[in-house]
Parts: sequence; structure tokens; C-alpha cells
Amino acid sequence: MTKNNHPESQQFTFGQFILGLEGLAILRSSLLDAPTVKMSAEKIAEIALQLNESPWSNPVEAVERTVTDGYGEWAPSYDQTSSPPILAEEPVVHSLLAKYPLGTALDAACGTGRHSAYLASLGHRVIGIDATPEMLEVAKSKVPAAQFKVGDLTSLPLPDNSIDLAVCSLALTHCPDLSPPIAELSRALKPGGAAIISDVHPFLVMLGAHADFRSDRAGKAFVRNRIHLPSAYISAFKDAGLRIVQCIETLYGDREIAAMGFAEQINNVRLDGLMEAAVKGIPNVIIWELAKSE
Repeated sequence: MTKNNHPESQQFTFGQFILGLEGLAILRSSLLDAPTVKMSAEKIAEIALQLNESPWSNPVEAVERTVTDGYGEWAPSYDQTSSPPILAEEPVVHSLLAKYPLGTALDAACGTGRHSAYLASLGHRVIGIDATPEMLEVAKSKVPAAQFKVGDLTSLPLPDNSIDLAVCSLALTHCPDLSPPIAELSRALKPGGAAIISDVHPFLVMLGAHADFRSDRAGKAFVRNRIHLPSAYISAFKDAGLRIVQCIETLYGDREIAAMGFAEQINNVRLDGLMEAAVKGIPNVIIWELAKSE
């Protein structure tokens, strides 16, 4: 992962969050599904009158962490739950990685090494790089055959033209500017090499999605995601000499919705159909398959 500096606490209530979801359901259904609009509007009116009562008044406080601090706190529990973005992107990324011949493979912003483990299972010589030492300790125990290094996405500790295949998963969304890390990935790739980049979809980030987790130190915490439109990726790829082979966008389905951290709370207050109306079919991950010019 790379670095940022925006540690601060944010607080809202469960009811306020539900009102936002009901509003999203209305917007998505407004010209297509009058019964859903009516049901959500009635629920908004009902909740608005009870915002000072439990469970709607229950506070939700989230402390913002820098990338290295946040992922350092998250490292011990990171592999214990499957987040919706990981559920969506991992099968696609693995299918793309499996297409390429064996060689030296880079897992950039490797985290706990989930893609490193897959690359090693295919037979690649694997190098994992991450800015968070705590994540690397988990990765080392998971993939002892791989080589792991501390490093930042904007300054990879690798020679030029040394990597055959690179993967960078759900990390560029934390970067203020896409150009430096993408240029670094291209620099490390051999001519003709390939890169698979996945990221939280910018549409989802626009709706307020960030990398949130439970922290022993702070309760609920999050690392900020930044909005990078597809045009920004395309421009950075072009400048770095990377050709787009394909772009894949995954959508929220039943499995991803069930894995959302607040899905159980919503079921407990009997908001039947809310998550499907508000979230199902929204893009959650964008995946790029790239080739470096010969």
C-alpha cells in the first residue's frame, strides 16, 4: 500500500445511514419501479420520526487511518473475513493471471499475500512489495517461497525491466495521483510484460465506500479511497506505455451484498429488499488487463 495523512474521526447514526440507502433505492427505481419508490419513501418518513430512538440513534463512529497505520492495525484480521470487493475481484484476477507463462511475478501492494500465494501455486518466482510491515509478516508466513520487501508503490525497490507479470490489487484507490504508481509498475515490467490491476470502482467510491475494518485500538476504522475515473486510468496507462487489453467491471450480487458489514443489522430491523433495491447491480470493482509495449 502507499501512504497518506488524514487521520480524523467521523460520526453518524445508523438511522442516517439507512435514510441514505433508502434514498438511493428511490433514485434507482424512480422511473422503473413505483412500488419500491413508495415503500422506500414511506420507510424514510417512518424512520425520520424515530431518529432519536434506538436502533436509529445508535452512533457509528469511524476513525480515519493513514494507509500504513490502518493496514498495520488490520493485518491480524484481514484474512478472517471476505469483503465484497475481494469476493468480486479475486476470481477474475486469478483467471487473468493464469493465462500467462511462468516467470518473475510481482504482487505490488501485496498485503497479506493472497495473490502472491496464487502466483506461487502456479509456479512463478514471486516478489511481494508492501508499505506495511505487519501485512508483510502475514504474507511471509503464508507464502514462505516468495520474496517480500517493504516498499512504496511510487518507488518500487526493483530494477528496470525485471518483471514478467505484475498484479496490483485494490490499492491505487488510496493514491492521490494514479500516474506515479502506474509509471513505476511499467518501469519494472519487461517489454512485452503484463499487468493486472484491480481497484474499487470509482462509482462506488462516489457513494462513500472506503476501506473500513474493525480495529482493536479504535473500534471501527477506515482508510480513505479516492475517486479515479476510468479516464484517469486510461491517461496514466497511455503515459506509462501500457496498452489496455481489456477492462472488466464487476457488479454487486447476492453474495457480495451478504458479505457487507452492515447487512445483518439491516436484516435485524426488517428492511426487506432494501439492499437489493439500493445496491444490487451497482459496479464494485474495476479490473484492467494491460500489456507493456515491446
